[in-house]
Amino acid sequence: MTLDLGDDDEGYPVQIHHQGHSATIFVRRDEPILQALERQSLFSNRYRDWGEEEEDGGGESTTARGASSSSSSLALSHIPHECRRGNCLTCSSRIAPSSDVRHVLANVNNGLSPTVASELAGSGFVLTCCSYVTGPGVVLELDQNDQVWDMVYQRRICNDADSKLLAMEAQARLLRRVDESNVGKWKRKLEENWDGGDVMDAVEI
Repeated sequence: MTLDLGDDDEGYPVQIHHQGHSATIFVRRDEPILQALERQSLFSNRYRDWGEEEEDGGGESTTARGASSSSSSLALSHIPHECRRGNCLTCSSRIAPSSDVRHVLANVNNGLSPTVASELAGSGFVLTCCSYVTGPGVVLELDQNDQVWDMVYQRRICNDADSKLLAMEAQARLLRRVDESNVGKWKRKLEENWDGGDVMDAVEI
């Protein structure tokens, strides 16, 4: 049987590709894509594979509706996002070539400059925190923030003051994430940059 997920029938199935896996989620008409991903991640603990069938008390198989029976598990709890205001670019995703772009309402009320917003739209990128689905046939590739940051900041498409400020903030955020993921390397970097003999003691404190 199929689980009833409330008023999910008011939305549309969206195929998701993430970290080498694929799955189909169900996005309601009035919710950002990121919210749908988070909402349905609640089911990933019970259904460890999107499409994995379990038996109920009557011996029937059950599958969460909106989950493809041939799909693999998505790391839904690790989908990139941060500001939820459409300006940090962390939740960037790409509209797949096979997707029906007419059914994507992308980057609504985002916090980007017109230049950056136009570049994102023209390159097929959406921010899941402020993008919506208006019909079937949408296919998204998640975790595209590195590509978007490179396009926006390394290629310097932003040249107004606000965009430059956002660029500095994004670069600082990226450096912080890298350092937090490798504290040992960060400490060694401090030792190389500082000649003081008590650097490690200061860091430990």
